[in-house]
Amino acid sequence: MEYTMPTLLIVAIFISLGILSQWAARLLKFPAIVIMSIVGLLIGPVFGWTNPEELLGSELFGTVISLAVAIILFEGSSNLNARELKGISIAMRRILTLNALIGWALGTLAMYYIIGFPLSISLVLAGLFIVTGPTVIQPLLKQAKVKRSVDSILRWESIILDPVGPMLALLAFYIFQFAADGFQMGLVMDYIIGFSAAAALGYGGAMLFRVLLINDILPQNLMTPMQFVFIILIFSISDAILHESGLLAITIFGFVMAQLKNQHLIFKESDHFIDDLSLISVSTVFILITSSLTMDMLQIVIAWEVLLFCLVMILIVRPASVLLSTVNTELSIQERLFVGAVAPRGIVALTVAGFFGGLFTEMNVEMAEMIVPVTFALVFITVVVYGFSFKPLSKALDLSSRKPPGVILLGEHLLSIKLALKLKEHNIPVAISDVLASRKYDIEEYGIEKISGSLLAESERMFQDMTRFDQCLLLTRSFTFNNLAFNVLSEEFGVKNVNVIAPPKDVPNTTIEDWERNHILCDEDLTYRVLNRYIQDNDITEIPSSERRNLDDDDVILYHISKEKHVTFKSLTSKVKNSNGSVLGVLKGARQYIK
Repeated sequence: MEYTMPTLLIVAIFISLGILSQWAARLLKFPAIVIMSIVGLLIGPVFGWTNPEELLGSELFGTVISLAVAIILFEGSSNLNARELKGISIAMRRILTLNALIGWALGTLAMYYIIGFPLSISLVLAGLFIVTGPTVIQPLLKQAKVKRSVDSILRWESIILDPVGPMLALLAFYIFQFAADGFQMGLVMDYIIGFSAAAALGYGGAMLFRVLLINDILPQNLMTPMQFVFIILIFSISDAILHESGLLAITIFGFVMAQLKNQHLIFKESDHFIDDLSLISVSTVFILITSSLTMDMLQIVIAWEVLLFCLVMILIVRPASVLLSTVNTELSIQERLFVGAVAPRGIVALTVAGFFGGLFTEMNVEMAEMIVPVTFALVFITVVVYGFSFKPLSKALDLSSRKPPGVILLGEHLLSIKLALKLKEHNIPVAISDVLASRKYDIEEYGIEKISGSLLAESERMFQDMTRFDQCLLLTRSFTFNNLAFNVLSEEFGVKNVNVIAPPKDVPNTTIEDWERNHILCDEDLTYRVLNRYIQDNDITEIPSSERRNLDDDDVILYHISKEKHVTFKSLTSKVKNSNGSVLGVLKGARQYIK
């Protein structure tokens, strides 16, 4: 008897495979797209275990893709802050405008003449291919720690163009659809009404959501699920008014919500939900699309025309568009060459390409079946090429930091200053953030970098050069503030890389939770007051780790610096290991100050 897998089980398997691929990529330190591509190809065309488009049916498959793309576009557009574009550099402005337009034009020509796509498909896909996904760029920037100027351009290009690319592709699609149907006044009015409705739904939905929240009509606990309801309703209603206008409506909704979110802290509560939902959507849809490829489609992927097109996009289109757009800007030739040599396409490009592939197929456009294979080839090849060349190229052009991972200290006082000076002696990047505005010490007089603004505000962190740092110590006098900072900054640095000073003993109802014990610095008895009294009379002593046995019970180990200059801070529950050539930072006799 032939067994038919239930639809519910199919959906569950694909969601699980997507998230497990993300996990495996994190463990292997590979780009997630590479792992998901391999998984999708193995279960689909290679072994022929499944073809989700055939199992789910084209209508349900297309609906899932469309809703996922709506969520992905909302997440991207809701992270755009119009105020952050003010005062940007000339190079950044040109990268976001002139570079994108040149890349769009050259990409169109490359597809039209090399692959032989019709002009309609070439123009739509080229608009989509200006996207460099932040999910691909951000890990590369974190890994290589490139110069701030280069980091800023690549990071913001990926964030801002992420929703813009699909919108350009959608605009081109509408133009060609309009041309195909003929220039009739009735059709013109339909499009005008449809676009107006999409804009009204997007903007009006955001304003309605704001009114519901501010007037306490919408309970706080329903804010996040209601936002999801708004997303699917705005997208679906707009799409019903004018076919495929839902993407425009949802992008406008997300952008307006982003501006409201930056004005009212209450909107930020939904960020985690949207981010997680977008991650699930991206992972699931990528597996669905790649496993729906057939062996015939894979033959297209490895065709010489497609491979030549990918090489032209990597070696000619991207470098030419960047070099031409950044003439007479503040960027050096090395920086221009590097930016021109980095443009990995992300998951958004493939998921949205699958969406447009379905549209062109419905319109019976020639070569529509090649849209997804060609896009997959470009995404996979660029991720692999840039993923493995990014760090070596940045070092070859002297744009990558050769310093070890750095540390940010929150709290401007004598302890943070002395600790920073010790780390600087080992050439470890260190910066101090005076978030409580004590201003008792002028840390810049000590030659220590100072971070201005609040690190707890994501909009301000985005402008800081955070790629040099991978750890954070919370050393302020307020344990309540430290707890708040821990929740925020653990997302930036990872939970394992944030430690906090012990809470005061004389404050009622202040206890150390079980989860906090793993992150308490040194000892629960070494509170801010104890360490402040100690550091007034003493300095941090460094000894070779081989001499650790000479320490007595009153001595406290603060940190361990390896031969490779990687620093590890001693927490309440961790053990500092000895290693050849390493040193220990010790607070000699610190326990004597505990009263």
